[in-house]
Formats: sequence, C-alpha cells, structure tokens
Amino acid sequence: MDEVRLEADQRVALGKKVGALRRAGITPIHVYGRGEDSLSLQVDTYNLVRTLGVVGQTSPLTLTVGSAEHFVMVQHVHRHPVSERLLHVDLLRVSRLERVHASVPLHFEGESEGAREDGASLSEMVHSIEVEALPTDIPHEFTIDLSLLATPDSVIRASDIELPPGVTLLSDPTTSIVHVVQHAAEAVEADAGGAEEGGAADSP
Repeated sequence: MDEVRLEADQRVALGKKVGALRRAGITPIHVYGRGEDSLSLQVDTYNLVRTLGVVGQTSPLTLTVGSAEHFVMVQHVHRHPVSERLLHVDLLRVSRLERVHASVPLHFEGESEGAREDGASLSEMVHSIEVEALPTDIPHEFTIDLSLLATPDSVIRASDIELPPGVTLLSDPTTSIVHVVQHAAEAVEADAGGAEEGGAADSP
C-alpha cells in the first residue's frame, strides 16, 4: 500500500471548548509514545475519516504537523456510544525498523458446503488474530475462504491462515477460527417431533 499521509495542526482548544471544534468539522487527536512528548493536535474530520477507512488499525501513516513528521499507527478510535460520531483518535508513534504487535481483522467470504448438511451450521469463533511484523508489513486483513469447509465438522484454525513474509502469528495456532457444527441427531429429531405435535394439536 502507498504511504498514507495526514496533515494536523496544533490544538489550542481544550476541555469543554473541544465540542466547538467538533461542531466545526474538526476532530481532536493525541499522539504519544517512544519516549517523546505527547501532542494534542486537531485534524479535519473529513480527511481523518477517509484516512481511517484506508489504514484501519493495522497500517501505519505519516502525520505531518508543520515541518515535523510522525510515523504512527492508530491505537484507539473513540466514538459516541449512541450516534457513533467520531470524538477522538489516539495515535501511537512507531519505528519503521521495529516489529510491532497488531490485531488483524478477519474477512469471511464464500459458502460452506458442509454447513448445508441437515443439522449443520457455521460457527465463527473469532474475528481477528494477533500477529507481529514491521509496521509496513502488517496486512490490512486476512481473508477466510469458507468454501474450504466442505464437510460436517470441518474447521479452519489460526495455523491454516497463510501469512505474508515477515509476519509472525502470535495467536494460539490451534485456535478455531470458524467451523461447521453438526448438531446432535436427537436434538434435530426432537425439534421435528415437536413441530409435528404442534401441528397435530392445531388440527380440528
């Protein structure tokens, strides 16, 4: 992915005055880490939202503040609990030469033949895995192909995910990502029997 850049300015509005910034289309951000002074900054909300859509919380970006540049990754995105409006973003300074830990989201695609069997269903156990890599090597997401689950009791584990060069899996390799669950025959028959009895009871 091409280098992502975002411009920021020093923030002078603090405390209760921050609300006025947000109403003006500006979002406060905080930069910290690597033993340097933390910075209270502000960014155009439209540009920030667009940038977050590109980098997520797994890809680095270069934040420019005047003539200074900060190589950072998104650490926390704070949103309003009801409206989900963007309130604040925390950015962590990182080094291009030091490996970092990241939680990479999983994207599920395709259809499982195994889950189409009678009494079977698909169960997604986790939606992200932990990895370690240089900031520029961390994948934006991992794609999980559900068509690999061709039979009942099929399972895809963390160890089955193909990692790019330079990326190390930190999650337990035996972790089940998604699998086909075969429900007990007795439960399936009981449900069917209950439906039949209910139908008979409703008959005149």
